[in-house]
Amino acid sequence: MRRFLLATIGIVLASSAAIADGLSLASSLWQCTRASDRTQFVMTFYPGGGVGGGEFENGEVSPYIFDASQTKPGEWPGRWRQTGQRFTWVFPDQTIRIDGSLSGPGQANARLTGTEISLGERSAITCTSMSKLPMIGDGLVIPKNGRFMDLGRDEGELKVPAGLSLREPE
Repeated sequence: MRRFLLATIGIVLASSAAIADGLSLASSLWQCTRASDRTQFVMTFYPGGGVGGGEFENGEVSPYIFDASQTKPGEWPGRWRQTGQRFTWVFPDQTIRIDGSLSGPGQANARLTGTEISLGERSAITCTSMSKLPMIGDGLVIPKNGRFMDLGRDEGELKVPAGLSLREPE
């Protein structure tokens, strides 16, 4: 019984040390570059397992849009999970999956590397940590009520409830 208790305490302390050393990706924001075409994007790992992201260009990010009709308030589509320094980040509405690993955890020069798989295309990616979200770019038509509109018509037409992937959960 004593061995079991000591083993349990050791596991708890090791887990606490791993988080203290910066191994957890929760609440982190990353700027990534695709090796295939040098385009950039942003991805975030929300506490609780939700994900967010968007394409990054000219100092602005255009957030990925998701179908909010199937999500509860404060819930995000997609999931991320982490085992040690390995992670998986999945954003189904944009058909994006990233498998990778964290190097240099807890250091100022921590990096994520991995492979992005999107619509059957594969690209190696390299990411660096960001301290704050860049400016959100223009070009998104999402009224305050969170519903995506098709403005091809004079009055607009409701298409699908939508959300922006880089907003904080309410």
